[in-house]
Amino acid sequence: MFDSISSPSRAFVATLVVIGALVGGASVVTAQDDSVSIVSDREQVTVTSSDDAAIQGTSDLSADKNLSVRVRASGDTEPAFLKTSEVSVGEDGNFTATFDFSDIPTNSTFTVTVADDSGTLAEAEGVVVKQAETTTSASTTESPVPGFGPVTAVGALVALAAGALLVGRR
Repeated sequence: MFDSISSPSRAFVATLVVIGALVGGASVVTAQDDSVSIVSDREQVTVTSSDDAAIQGTSDLSADKNLSVRVRASGDTEPAFLKTSEVSVGEDGNFTATFDFSDIPTNSTFTVTVADDSGTLAEAEGVVVKQAETTTSASTTESPVPGFGPVTAVGALVALAAGALLVGRR
């Protein structure tokens, strides 16, 4: 089949197959049917030493699903602590648990666990930080290949098609 196709066209077809495999088949998905993610900063949850520290998450669980969010001191953190909060998933799939960290020193570490009646749905490590250090970004349960989002893939395909047309006209 490839013998009847010119060399530049073979390269074009091979490139399309590779891009298709990368874009269409390269993601990591958890084995759970329901996914829950805890919002984190640089791979860990950060909260301020305040009386209304928020830990947020996202979920594809049904709205009004009840979740238990537990925060437990980890490592050498003193004083040791355990805090729990019952929350419900909102219509948009988000949830927020608020805790009093005003008596917890900066740099104290902890583990956040989100669970429902069936067991643990998500877990993340965290640290108490100063007010100015807090920034957030959502972590996810899917990890697409970096640099190969839909826009990049379409752009690459257009560039390859244009190159193939130019080579074909020579």
